[in-house]
Amino acid sequence: MNTIENIISELQLDEHKRKNITEDLQRRPVTITGKDLLELKVVKTPKLLGNIFSQVGIIGFAGSSDVGKSTFVRNLAAAIVLGEKEFIGMELNARYRRALYVSSEDFEQDLAYLLQKLNNSYKKDSHSYDGLEFIINTEDHVQVLEQKLSENPVDLVVIDTFGDLYGKSMNESNQVRSFLNEYSQLAQKYKCLVIVMHHTGKRTEDFAPSKHNLLGSQGFESKMRLVIEFRRDKYDPSKKHFCIVKGNYLSSEYKDRSFVLRMDDNFHFTNTGERVLFDELGGDDRSHSLELQKEIWKLKELGMTQAEIAAALNTNQTKVSRLLKGSN
Repeated sequence: MNTIENIISELQLDEHKRKNITEDLQRRPVTITGKDLLELKVVKTPKLLGNIFSQVGIIGFAGSSDVGKSTFVRNLAAAIVLGEKEFIGMELNARYRRALYVSSEDFEQDLAYLLQKLNNSYKKDSHSYDGLEFIINTEDHVQVLEQKLSENPVDLVVIDTFGDLYGKSMNESNQVRSFLNEYSQLAQKYKCLVIVMHHTGKRTEDFAPSKHNLLGSQGFESKMRLVIEFRRDKYDPSKKHFCIVKGNYLSSEYKDRSFVLRMDDNFHFTNTGERVLFDELGGDDRSHSLELQKEIWKLKELGMTQAEIAAALNTNQTKVSRLLKGSN
């Protein structure tokens, strides 16, 4: 019986295509045994960003319109190609210093302006960004990605946004999963991270961050092993909340409070070091918060500690700290 390699060699294909097909088959075993898995001796999943983003896989990144989610992910992509060793205060482990960004929302001039603003912070020459490619003609973008990935390995692929590129009913769970599976297969085949940008539902910022805030069926979040909800701060427009609302391989300490980030005028993000409980990010009535803030300041002026103020007003110390720092 002919081997797979012999069958391929008999096909009337040029040498380059035969080589690609053979390498593709060799990369993708049909099965793998438990013995083989153990002998890989993987004691820690390789990460791209901190302990949060894996080097390989597909994750969801969601938020309301104009919250800055695309700005954040562009900043991450830039940090990768510039060879930065950290991003938002977390270790950044880029292997190839390359990223592909599929953009369905921004035109060439928009992207040029946004990248120019960001580079006001990095102050690098234009050649430093050679590893960052934007795909702005999204027709047949999966095939374009396949071609690009076969030519050069990348650390990151960004799909911005899911709703534009999917173009079907988001309530059809099976169709959603089938569509996302194309990206998942690319991630596994080419050993990279794929971030799929998505939107949250209307008025979901009135509720605590949750994977249930995402638009459409469960099909989107169920395909992901990690889902981030990105939202604005209620009091300080320069602050954003990076909320891990689903993380199958993360401990609970990552999933009950946000990482508070600050975005400067150049659209560059830094980590403030603050963490805010998800329950604190729901839709508190603003007038109530203002009254509470006044009471907090009165007690603060009396010399009470934040812990004592929280106990006196029957609230928690995180909220006390936030309202003392907040700009209203």
